[in-house]
Amino acid sequence: MNMNMDEMQSAWNSPRNNLPTGEQRRLAEQFTRQMVRRRRFQALWLINTFALLTIATALAARAVATGKAELAQEWALLPLLIAPWMFAIHFLRRHLKPGSPAPRGEVSVADSFRAALSSNRREQSHLKAVGVLFAIVIPLLAVSMQQLHAVGKASTRELTSMAVFFGGVLLLSSAGIAARYFGRVMPQQKRLSALLAELNDQTQS
Repeated sequence: MNMNMDEMQSAWNSPRNNLPTGEQRRLAEQFTRQMVRRRRFQALWLINTFALLTIATALAARAVATGKAELAQEWALLPLLIAPWMFAIHFLRRHLKPGSPAPRGEVSVADSFRAALSSNRREQSHLKAVGVLFAIVIPLLAVSMQQLHAVGKASTRELTSMAVFFGGVLLLSSAGIAARYFGRVMPQQKRLSALLAELNDQTQS
């Protein structure tokens, strides 16, 4: 969410939240643009994810078909591919599922904030799911590398190099997800929830 939260707080603190119509429209349009950008990013992420999974699956199928990989000894390859596919399909279904319409035109600041809060919660769910995927993939990746070593397709040195490379990639990715979740998404949810609670108090007073 790119909107400055201090600016939102300042706008909200106008007397009894009685903002001019132009100000309301400006806030609603900012939230609309932010949610459109988020959906566009998710669409690009899904396209890249499915492309990479398709390539990885094709390479794995070719290795099995040509006898370069024996599933009896390298069975971890199957769950290592199946798990990301399952999550990718889940993300695609959620992306295609109609959600709350983005605020457009003459809407209240409260409706804009509610839509932003709903978008924030969907992003939280997405980040949690990616974290679960990492938790599943990491042990499967470790087993798969051990199996490559056991069948003589990876030396001890190569196994160490793979462990360092994949470990570094997963560590950096996990750190990025955690930073976004705890440093940006969660604080935004708390601020938006507080603003909506304040609005309810003002409405009841």
